[in-house]
Amino acid sequence: MIIKTELVKYCNVLGLNLGQAEIDYIQHLFLIFFSKHSGNSYIFKGGTALQKGYGLNRFSIDLDFTQVHENNINEIINKISSDISDFGYKTEVEEKKTIGKTFILKINGPLYIGTKMSICNLKIEISQRESILLKPQFKEIMPRYNDLQPYTIMIMDEEEILAEKVRAIMTRNKPRDVFDLGFILKRGAKFQLEFINKKLEYYKEQFEMKRFIDKLKEKENIWEKEMRNYVKDVPEFKTILKEITNAINNNKDKYK
Repeated sequence: MIIKTELVKYCNVLGLNLGQAEIDYIQHLFLIFFSKHSGNSYIFKGGTALQKGYGLNRFSIDLDFTQVHENNINEIINKISSDISDFGYKTEVEEKKTIGKTFILKINGPLYIGTKMSICNLKIEISQRESILLKPQFKEIMPRYNDLQPYTIMIMDEEEILAEKVRAIMTRNKPRDVFDLGFILKRGAKFQLEFINKKLEYYKEQFEMKRFIDKLKEKENIWEKEMRNYVKDVPEFKTILKEITNAINNNKDKYK
């Protein structure tokens, strides 16, 4: 385990503020134990999976998974809570009532000073309603923290994460989804209309180009306000929008 004075040293290396560095450290600690207890029953996905496994250049908070095999997730989370406590950070589990499973781990981490406000809250969301469309990638993650060991975890394929990000853009108002989509496209992932429509089936929707572009543009008004919480230097929204639309237009005949 590390303490605050040690965590401070990692901030410049990681490009994170102190609070973000604590969350990043705790995320890795959770994932180390999760990889030991979960087998091949859960696929890591979303923004934090992009950040940990594919090099996404922004801070991300929550841990998102899709369950692919029957397993007792409550038992797994409780084991991880005990492991983190044994590691040196007292941890409690709170389960939220949602579709799927949502847990909050309340951890007395490196910045804990005995107050409720200094507890590190780690949110874990498990989707149990969807199938995986593409073969996941086994990724070896090597934390930058000297006291944490490397670990291997199953991460959703980039093109499937892309499809989920398109769905997210069309169904919620979070600018970070636009940022993430731009990142994935820069890495060479392709729009796969079949996968996008599969992801939209849950909402009884289909991909429509005009509506998608409108939903992208909706995020501009809150772009700067939200993204400064995740990146030091917020790129211009119009730059990201242009990159995304150019990537789509390379395959424009495929879309409505």
